[in-house]
Amino acid sequence: MNLRKLAALFLVVALLGVTGAASAAERLSLATGGTAGTYYPIGSAIASIINKHVPGVEVTAESTGASVANLKMLRNKQVDLMLGAANTSWGGYNGLPPFEKKPVKNIRGIACLYPETFQFIVLKNSGLKTIYDLKGKKVAVGAAGSGTERTAKMVLEAHGLTYKDIDEQFLKFGEAVTALKDRLIDCAIVGSGIPTSAVVDASTTLDIAMLEVDEQVMKEFLADRPYLMLYKIPAGVYRGIDKEVLTVASPAIFSAEASLSEETVYKITKALFEHLDELAAAHVQGKNIKLETALSAMSVPLHPGAEKYYKEVGLLK
Repeated sequence: MNLRKLAALFLVVALLGVTGAASAAERLSLATGGTAGTYYPIGSAIASIINKHVPGVEVTAESTGASVANLKMLRNKQVDLMLGAANTSWGGYNGLPPFEKKPVKNIRGIACLYPETFQFIVLKNSGLKTIYDLKGKKVAVGAAGSGTERTAKMVLEAHGLTYKDIDEQFLKFGEAVTALKDRLIDCAIVGSGIPTSAVVDASTTLDIAMLEVDEQVMKEFLADRPYLMLYKIPAGVYRGIDKEVLTVASPAIFSAEASLSEETVYKITKALFEHLDELAAAHVQGKNIKLETALSAMSVPLHPGAEKYYKEVGLLK
């Protein structure tokens, strides 16, 4: 064989090797949320970290209907990874509505991320001050069946308000803000990391205010609900919000489908916490994702791969 043919043969073998290596990559899908919320940019940043720092694993972040939709897709093994509220994930695993017929028993936690804050947004001149004032009003409670809607309903009921007492509107964050701008609703409930882009948008074009929860009522309500907590929205986080606002929050949880290998999830968890600077640079909520709070409100069973990492770094014994 002459040198030219030999070189050509080596080139074909090399190309086949590259193609084989590419096809061997483990391709995973990460369910996030709507583009107006926080799940999508955070999920996209997590996918980027994994793609960059975990050889052989490729993750695609998908925009979805958020927590409830993500849990249903994970249950049906349509996605491999997901973001979801701690309370909604807990409800899915334990078979609470809307999962009473099909619990999500194949969800496994990787990490608690940042607090998702429930923001009750109204117009400043509306005269509305507290949750109680929503009786008889048009209220955007979140997309139908979403984690926001589920928690919004819980908080309203804690204050003695059911859907019989309000005119509920099932709207996503962006739709709710548009409806508020057009004076079609009285209050938009947004459950997301702050600042939320949809609320930032609202505050730049409207004079907004936020309703407070009843502290004593919520303390009693949250006593047996460790996946929710009282939270103060800082003054100045949005234009026109010049004092702290008391509300509730639920941590966002990064989870995996149970059949993902221990080694893959270990590498994903390790990459995530070794490159938190990249998360912080990608979104303001990235600054609130810390190793020391990774298990602070874990409401579903931990994935063995994540458990291995936390034992390695001393977070678990």
